[in-house]
Amino acid sequence: MPPLDQESPIYAAVELGSDSFRLHIGRFHDGALELVATMFEKVELSASLDEDGMLDSAALRRALACLAQFRGALDAWRPRAVRVVATAALRMAKNASLFLPAAGRALGHPVEIIAGDEAGRLVYLGVANSLGSGENTPRLVLDIGSVSTELVIGQGPTIRRIESFALGAVRQSLTFFANGRIDAAGFDAAVRSSRSRFAEAGFGARGWDMAYGACGTVRALAGIAQRGERMPITQADLAVLRDIFIDTNRRGHLAGGLALLCGLMEELEIAAVAPVAAGLRVGALWDMHQRAGAVFDTLANPLGLV
Repeated sequence: MPPLDQESPIYAAVELGSDSFRLHIGRFHDGALELVATMFEKVELSASLDEDGMLDSAALRRALACLAQFRGALDAWRPRAVRVVATAALRMAKNASLFLPAAGRALGHPVEIIAGDEAGRLVYLGVANSLGSGENTPRLVLDIGSVSTELVIGQGPTIRRIESFALGAVRQSLTFFANGRIDAAGFDAAVRSSRSRFAEAGFGARGWDMAYGACGTVRALAGIAQRGERMPITQADLAVLRDIFIDTNRRGHLAGGLALLCGLMEELEIAAVAPVAAGLRVGALWDMHQRAGAVFDTLANPLGLV
C-alpha cells in the first residue's frame, strides 16, 4: 500500500505490449528512480492476430481484465502523471480502434499508440539514465519485442539514430517454427532471414564491443546462457544457445528471439550484448519526471534570466 505522506511525486507508466502488459509506478530521490510498484500480465496479443489482422475476442478479454487490475494500483497510488502507451500489435491490429476506448475506460486513462521511433526514444532514455547519461561513448541499444525490433544509437543523453523493424520474436517463430519443431536447417534459415532484414536497412554502424539489450528476450537468453546470471551474451554463447534450442526442441517464441539476436549480432558485428533491466517503461517515467522539472524551471524563471 502507498504511504499516506508521499515524499516526492509519483509517476506511472503502462505499456500495452504485443505479448505482455506491464505497469511501473515510481518516484525519484536525489536523481535516482525508485520503483515502488510493478505489475505484469501475459496477454499474448500478437499471437492472437489472425490472417486478416484482427485480434481475437479471448485476447481482448484478457487485456481488459488485466487493465482493470492495473487501475486498482493506479487508484491506490494516485500518481501525479500517468502515461499509457501501446506498441506494435495494437499499431497493426485492424480492430484496435474498437478496443482502445474500452481499454481507456478499464484503466481510467487514455491509451496512446506510439510509433517505433517513439518506442525507441523511450527505451534509450530508460537505458541511458540507468547506465549513466553522462557517459559520452557512443552506445547501441536494442529492443527485440514480439512483433518489432528497435535499434538506437546514442551518445550520453543524445539520440543519434533510431531504426524500427517490423520483425519480432513471435513473428520469426511463427514463420520458421510454425510446426513447433526447431531443427538446424530451420534455425539457420531464421538467422539468415534476420540478418538480411537488418542489412537491408543499411544501419551502417558496425564493430561494437558492447551493445545493451533492453528487452525480456535478451534477459531471458542471458539467464539460460549464464545459468541464471545475467552477464553479457557473447558470440560463443549464441552458438551454445543455438545447440540447446535445437537439441531440446525448446517450445515458445524465445527461439525466434534468439534467431533475431544471432542475425543482429552477426550483421552489426557486435561482440557482446549486456542485458539491462530498463527499457520503455523506465524511459517513460524519466520522461515525465524530466518534463515536470522543465515546466517547474519555466514557471520559476519565465524569462529565462541567468
